[in-house]
Order: sequence, then structure tokens, then C-alpha cells
Amino acid sequence: MQSVLAYGDSLTWGSRPGIEGRHAKADRWPTVLSDLTGHEVFADGLRGRTTAFDISVSPADMNGAKMLPSVLHTHAPVDLVILMLGTNDSYCGVEPGMAARGMARLIEIVRHHPYRTPCAVPQILVVAPPVIVPSDGVTLTMIDASHEYRDLVDQVAQASEVPFFDSNTVAKSSPLDGFHLDAENTRAIGTALAPIVSGLVG
Repeated sequence: MQSVLAYGDSLTWGSRPGIEGRHAKADRWPTVLSDLTGHEVFADGLRGRTTAFDISVSPADMNGAKMLPSVLHTHAPVDLVILMLGTNDSYCGVEPGMAARGMARLIEIVRHHPYRTPCAVPQILVVAPPVIVPSDGVTLTMIDASHEYRDLVDQVAQASEVPFFDSNTVAKSSPLDGFHLDAENTRAIGTALAPIVSGLVG
């Protein structure tokens, strides 16, 4: 059995759209991925997490680049790291180009972390999150930024020579709040990732 780290935000945590609460464990995409592949999937989803930027008023450290070394150290050894971040960068006003640079930084961290547990450097899979859709409180700027980020993060993955998956091909954000996923759509991501992950780590 291989081990996979799913490093993300509320979409990985399983936030329900438009209301407080969390999807049942069986409906979260990391669980679906584990069930379909038989691999151990560590779901490290932090609500509000960005790729590499601080949110000073947050109740926790939302900077994904700052937290990733500790998470890698916690779960090592892992065979694959899935990076699905960027929605909060758009939501918090981080320019798409900078958000894409944040993803590039995460890739660098995974590749160059000093793994003390005897293990190979994990493979990396970059996943573009579903773009933001119209909803109350959502601006056109946020929507446009999420679309631009989707294209830029694809370019980052290509330049870094890591596999890329666009979750927009199988899932769509809920209009209830513009960026979270209903149970059907979060499950769809896990289902779509299963053959990709199996191809990468067996």
C-alpha cells in the first residue's frame, strides 16, 4: 500500500457550501481516492489555506508554504503529494501570477525538504481547484482571477515537469457560496484522481 498526502484547503477538508459544517467522511475526495485505490491518503485540508501568503487576521497560520515542511515531516514517508490550493489566494485578492508562484514554491519545498525518515522524494501531482462561480459576495474580479490562476498553475506544473489535473473537467463550485463543493462534486474529484494516482504510484 502506497501513501499519499492530500495538501489543500477547505475543499480538501470538506466544507459544505453555503452553510456551516463538513461533508461526511465518505463524501470527501481524499476518502473516495483512498477507497478506490487502496492507498493510505493523509488528508491535510486547512480551511482558508493559501499557497504561500499570510492572512494576518486568521485564527491559524494559513500560509501553505510555511506549514508544508512540518506536514511533510509529520507524514513521512509518503509516495505522492497532491497539491490543490489557490482558491483562497483569489478570494483574498492575491494576484493570480503571485498565486502561481506560490504553487511553484510548494513544489520546490516538496522536492528539497530534508527528509530524515529514510525515503525517496515524493512524486507530486498539481491539481487546479474548481474556479469561483457567481454568488452573493463574489466579485467578477475574484472569478476572473480564479480562471487566470487555473491556466497559470497548469504552466507552473509543465515548467516543473510534474503531472497536472484540472478539476474543472469533473467538478463545479456551488452557487450557494461560489467556491465550495457539494457532495457530488467533491466525490467526483476523488473518482477522477484515482486512475491518475494509480498510474503514478501503482
